[in-house]
Amino acid sequence: MTNAIPFHSKAQLTNQKKLANYIHLAQHISPVWKSLPGFSWSANIWNTPRGLLRFMKYGVKLHSRALPTPEQQFDPGYMEFAKAYLLNSRRGDPSKAFRVDYLAVQIIDAALIEVDGYADITRLSPLHLEKAIDIIKKRKKGQLNAAVALKALVRVVAQQNITSHNLKYWEHPFSAKDLAKDEEPTRSSLPDDDALLAFAEIFSRGYHADLDDEAVYVSSITAILLSVPMRIAEKMRLRLDSLKSETDKKGGIQWYLHYYSTKNKKMVTKGIPAVMADHCREAFRRLESITQESRKLARHLESGSTSFYPHPGVPDVPPDQILTMQEVLEALGRPTIPSAESQMKRLAGNYQLEGWTLNTLWEVVRAYNMRKNPFFPYQVNPDLYPVKPPKMSESLLCFRTFQISELKPTSPVLLAPTNQHHYSIRVAPSKVSSVNGKTYESFLSRHGYPDTSVRSHQLRHFLNTAAKEAGQSIEFITHWSGRASVKQTRDYIHLDPKREARKLSESLIPVADVTPEPITAAEYDVRKKGAIITTRYGICMHPWTTNVCQKSADCLNCSELLHCKGHKNSLQAVKVERDHVAENLEATLKEIEAGNRPATRWVDTHTRYLERLNQIVAMHENPDIPDGSPVQMAGKDFTHAKRILAKKHPQLDKDSVVTDILDDIYDDDLRLCLDEMMGMK
Repeated sequence: MTNAIPFHSKAQLTNQKKLANYIHLAQHISPVWKSLPGFSWSANIWNTPRGLLRFMKYGVKLHSRALPTPEQQFDPGYMEFAKAYLLNSRRGDPSKAFRVDYLAVQIIDAALIEVDGYADITRLSPLHLEKAIDIIKKRKKGQLNAAVALKALVRVVAQQNITSHNLKYWEHPFSAKDLAKDEEPTRSSLPDDDALLAFAEIFSRGYHADLDDEAVYVSSITAILLSVPMRIAEKMRLRLDSLKSETDKKGGIQWYLHYYSTKNKKMVTKGIPAVMADHCREAFRRLESITQESRKLARHLESGSTSFYPHPGVPDVPPDQILTMQEVLEALGRPTIPSAESQMKRLAGNYQLEGWTLNTLWEVVRAYNMRKNPFFPYQVNPDLYPVKPPKMSESLLCFRTFQISELKPTSPVLLAPTNQHHYSIRVAPSKVSSVNGKTYESFLSRHGYPDTSVRSHQLRHFLNTAAKEAGQSIEFITHWSGRASVKQTRDYIHLDPKREARKLSESLIPVADVTPEPITAAEYDVRKKGAIITTRYGICMHPWTTNVCQKSADCLNCSELLHCKGHKNSLQAVKVERDHVAENLEATLKEIEAGNRPATRWVDTHTRYLERLNQIVAMHENPDIPDGSPVQMAGKDFTHAKRILAKKHPQLDKDSVVTDILDDIYDDDLRLCLDEMMGMK
C-alpha cells in the first residue's frame, strides 16, 4: 500500500519556517517571565505577574481560579503560537497587561476553527478575518478595543511572513464614532456632578461625626484622586510619608505627593492645588488612623515571630495551654461559633475548634496569611518594576480581612492585600446577581445616593479639564499628569464648546457699555411685557407701571400677593417666616412678663402678623381647596384688585379667603405662571 504524502507548497513551507523562528524567539530569547518561580514554556497554564494565563478557547467560562480541561484549551499547534505572541508582544516588559492581546488570540482561534475546522495560523486570510469581525460584532462591549488588538496581531503575522496572504494593510471596520452610538449606556469621560457632590457630602461628615472604615477608605481615596491626577493602581504605591510639603520662594507652604509611578517607571512629584491641600491632608490622616492596627499586625508577621499576635481581644493564657472554644473565638476575633468554624475551615481545612493552643493556632494563622498573600511583606508583585512597592507595614493602605466590609466584623489576625478593584467595585453602579437575583447596592446607593456612580479614571479627566479651565498650559498639565506627550493630554481635556466660543468672542469683540434710556409709563404700556413678577411667597399683582411698591416689600401682609395654593416652596418660606416671628414674639412676651420691658406697639403688630401667617399656612394645607388654585388673602391695605373683588363678591368680608375667582380678572399668562409653579413644586 502506498503511503500518501501531504503536499506543501514552497510558500507554505516558508510560512511554517517563519512561524518556527517566531516561536523560537519567544521560547529561547525573550527574557519575559523566565525568571518567575516555576515558569515553564511547556506548561499549558502560566502563572504570570498579571494573573493566570490558561490559553482557553473563546467563549469558555470558568471561575478565575479553575483549571480548564484539554478540550477547553487551544490545540497544541496553535498553543505554541499563542504563547509566542503573548511573550513577544510584551516587548521585554513583564508588567504589561495581556488581557486584550489574549482576547485577540482567542478570537483568531475561534475564526480559524469556524472556517477550516482547525486552527492553523499560517492559513490566516481575509476570510478568517471577516469571521473574526463577526465574532467581535456580537460582543456587547469592548468592540473597538478587541478590533484594535486584532489588527495588531494581524500586523505581526503579516510582518513575520507567517501567512502567505497579503494582510499587511488590513483594517478593521470599526470607528470610535460609530461605536459611541451603538454601545449603551454611553459613559462620559467626566464624572457626574451629583457623584462629586455625594462624595463631598460623605467626606464632610467625617469632620463632625465618625465614619466607618469603608466610608473613610472610599471617600479618602476619592479626595486624593481629586487632588492629583494619579491612576487608581498607583494608590498601592502610597507610603505614610508620600504626602510632603515645602516652603516656596514667597514663604508659603506647598503640598505635594511623591510616589513611584508604575506607568512612567520613575518617582514623580505632583503638586496639590491649594483648594484641595487641606482635604488631601485630612484624607491621609484618616487612612493612616484606620490602618494603624493593620500595620502593627503586618510588622508582627514580618518579624517572623512564633508567638500569637497580641491584639486587644486575645485571651490572657499561657501560649501552650489548651484553649476553650470561647477562647478560640476571642483569639480569632469571631463573634459566633459558626463564623469561627467557617474561618477555621479556611485556616486548617477542618471545622475543629477544640484542642488548639495559642502557639498551634498562630501556626495556621501565619501560614494562611502567607498563602493569601504570596508577595508578603508586599501587597503586589515586587518584581514587576525596578522600585519596590512599600511593605504592608509601610503602606498607607494596609487592611485586615473584612475591615472595609459593611456586614462582617474585622479580623484582628488576618491581613487582606488590597488592589485597585477594591475601590472600583464600590463606586460602580449597583448590580443584580445573575446567580441569585439579589441586588448588591453600591457604596453610594447605601449612603443615600442611588443611581449615582463614578469611574476612577473620570477623576483624572476631571482634574485635567479643571486645570485647563483655570488657565494652566497644556505642557504643565502634561507634566503634572505624568504623560509622555501633549497629544495624549488633549484627549483628557473636555472643555464646554459654548464656553470656549463665548470666551473667544469676548476676547475678539469688545463689549459695548450701553446705558439704557428711561421710558415713560405710556411707552411701557405699549411694549411687549416680560415674565410675571414672582416672589418666594407667590405672585406680585401690583401695577408697577402706576407706582412703586407701597408696602416696602411686606408681601405677606399685602392684598396684592396672589398665592398659588399647595406650592411647596412658598409654603416652606411662609413657615420659616412664621417660626422666626413666633420665636421673637415668645422671647419678647417672656421679657414683658418678667417686668424687664413694657408692652409696645411692636408686640401688637407682630401678634397680628403671626395670626396672618398661621392663616396663610392653614390655607395652603386646607384639603378643600384644590392645589394650584389662585388665592388672594385680603390685607389691611386698599388696592384696585380688592375693590374689584369686593364689587364682584360683596358677600366676602375683608378677612375671608378668595379662591378660584380670578378667571375673569387676570389673563392666561397668569394662569400659565400658576401652572408652572405647581409643576416645579
